Amino acid sequence: MSEADLSTVRELLARCSPEERGALFRELRKTHQIHEFEAVIGAPAEMILEAVHRAPELTRRMLRGVIADAAFRTFVVPAITSHGWRDVTPEGNFAYDYKLDDGGGAVTVQVKLQRSERGAPVVKKGERFGFGPEVFMTETQKTRTGSDGEENQTRPYRYGEFDILAVSMQPSTGKWDRYLYTLGRWLLPGKRAGDMATLQPVTKEPGDFWTDDFRTAAQWLRTEDGGKRMTLVPKAPTKKAKRPKA
Repeated sequence: MSEADLSTVRELLARCSPEERGALFRELRKTHQIHEFEAVIGAPAEMILEAVHRAPELTRRMLRGVIADAAFRTFVVPAITSHGWRDVTPEGNFAYDYKLDDGGGAVTVQVKLQRSERGAPVVKKGERFGFGPEVFMTETQKTRTGSDGEENQTRPYRYGEFDILAVSMQPSTGKWDRYLYTLGRWLLPGKRAGDMATLQPVTKEPGDFWTDDFRTAAQWLRTEDGGKRMTLVPKAPTKKAKRPKA
């Protein structure tokens, strides 16, 4: 079809009512799929989306995590490619989602979603984590519960399994291209030696521990930090009320 023909079609569409456009779209859908996944799963996109819409909250939460991963590939990876980075992620299942290299050494990235409940971002008191006054949260644990053969659960990530944590801030910004980054080695420790805590604080703005620029996080990774770590501030002991004397 020539450009002149396409221009004519656009003009016709501009004069169509919403009902007429809908009828045309349904006609096109008979011969055109929206995504190749329709053929993989054997169902049209409309049916897949309806299933997601009706799915329990846990299923939709998992899907949002998958979208956060896909958005990283769509927005972040192409943006840093212009600065010399290459996506060298190998095939297979790893504790990281991406492996990126700018010639200065590979950097592994784990992508997570900012935590939300009932459609709203989870907010906690920042002072508990050495930040303030408020922080967002992210959940850093593996999708499935496993065992290492010694009855030890393997859901928590372990230090060294990824270099950078990228947190999608879509729940608070409404945008899938917004991420905050920190280093895996800086994250709060879990209950077992070598484990990361499954809940991590995310500052509301970039600062000493979080940045909105991937290249800054990579620079942090390659710089001696003197043992810099996030820490929990000990809770002040609660005073027991004195019982009145009899």
